[in-house]
Amino acid sequence: MRETSGVTTRIAAAMTRAQSGSPDEAALDLNVLLAELGPEPTHERAAAEYVRAVAAHHATDSVEALDAVDSCIRVARAIDEPGWEANAIALRIVTLIRTGEGGDSVADLVAAENALSRTRDLGLAGWAHTGLGYAYDLLRLYELCIPHFELAAEGDHDPLGLLEAPAINRLNLAESNLRWAHELERLGDTSYAEEIRERRRAAHRWAGEAVEVILAADLLGYWPMAGRMWLAASNDAADAGEAAVILKDCRDQLAKLGDLELAAIAGAYLAKAYLAGDRIGEAMDAADRAASDLPPTSDPPVEALIRHTAVQISAESGDAGASSGLQYARAISRGWWAERLRGLYAVRSALANHELSIRHDAEWRAAREDPLTGVGNRRALDERMSVAQDSGRSIAVVAIDVDNLKVINDSYGHASGDDVLRRVGSLLTEQCRAEDVVARAGGDEFVVVLDNPDERGAPELVERIKSAADREAERAEEPWFALLRLSVGQASSTDGTAVAELLTEADRRMYAEKRRRRRAAQ
Repeated sequence: MRETSGVTTRIAAAMTRAQSGSPDEAALDLNVLLAELGPEPTHERAAAEYVRAVAAHHATDSVEALDAVDSCIRVARAIDEPGWEANAIALRIVTLIRTGEGGDSVADLVAAENALSRTRDLGLAGWAHTGLGYAYDLLRLYELCIPHFELAAEGDHDPLGLLEAPAINRLNLAESNLRWAHELERLGDTSYAEEIRERRRAAHRWAGEAVEVILAADLLGYWPMAGRMWLAASNDAADAGEAAVILKDCRDQLAKLGDLELAAIAGAYLAKAYLAGDRIGEAMDAADRAASDLPPTSDPPVEALIRHTAVQISAESGDAGASSGLQYARAISRGWWAERLRGLYAVRSALANHELSIRHDAEWRAAREDPLTGVGNRRALDERMSVAQDSGRSIAVVAIDVDNLKVINDSYGHASGDDVLRRVGSLLTEQCRAEDVVARAGGDEFVVVLDNPDERGAPELVERIKSAADREAERAEEPWFALLRLSVGQASSTDGTAVAELLTEADRRMYAEKRRRRRAAQ
């Protein structure tokens, strides 16, 4: 994102505070900045609204987060940047899941994936991959989550240039791989043993990369604690006593920093480390502390980890009720897993149907688009004229001919002639309304069809087209653009001309003008 008077730097600083334990401070800074920016839709305002949503999300203020999401989407559409829309929609999904409201997650996921596919901003795409990965993670759709996180880590693109971004991408991969492994473990099915090992190895590898990034960037505070915690949690080869020392320190430091959810996660892994070292009493204390640290708005998979760990430790202590509870939890986990697979199928089907629709639309447009200029082709023109004739609605037709195209091709080459045709196509599109059809009828001739015009519509458009072409020629540095001249003729059904005769009549008037121009030039 471009820098504007330090605005981007201030937004980046707020984002860092929001994600590292100080979301309330970030929110205050952003409110001041948004007041300074004013209501005009800009990339800076979209960024500020998005970071306001992130700050509210971390502060567990869902009302503020959803308000900021809606504002970000409005700005994104006003400035035609789908990347911000993809990020905002992903955050809306996450917010609604965490509040238990749910919403239409499948529709939102499709909309976010669609917006992501349309952005050309690598930084926004990277963030959107992270946001969608997080949404899929909360829905326990790991098969869709992990690829998004991997794409984010592969490029490490960031619209604000945050030093912590590469670390976040790798920490996300460590957490999601480990979370997937835990779900498989809770099923109690030995056929998943190798996949569990692979997920834990992947988690440890990504945690190791995260720690390397954190040290290289000299990140302080929250980040070293998070990196050490996930590295210790995923290390199957670590000594239980050594792991317990690291995890206890991480838990205590994270609690001091105010990240109680991650402190609770660290506490659960600390309890597991104590259990592995046969320190049952300390394991039970750590599990109880993790449950008390757990915020009420924590993600469901986090709560499942902590509750299951507590029951598992109680069962190991000889509690018969806890042993029965573990059996019941296994049955629940299997039902939850089956529900997860149904959700995965539903989302994949929705995404596949959307892709099919996009391909169909693209093929439909390609069949009606002139490949050189990007405007409609003869088929698009004929279809529009046929619709007009069948509907009985008034239309006007403007025929445009590029006068000197043969001279340009002969003098400067066909590539220069193609440049002129492309510019004429853009010029016509710029001067027309969105509902008008612009088409290249063939060779050097273009046609515009105006729907339901008033008596001034076509004549005024003709004048705008001529003026725009004259300005283009006057300002041109390249000699082939300096030769740009257009002959234009128009006809309208409001004058009594039959729709079937409009194109012929517009052509006749255009050629009449071309002859007048030639005579005047002699």
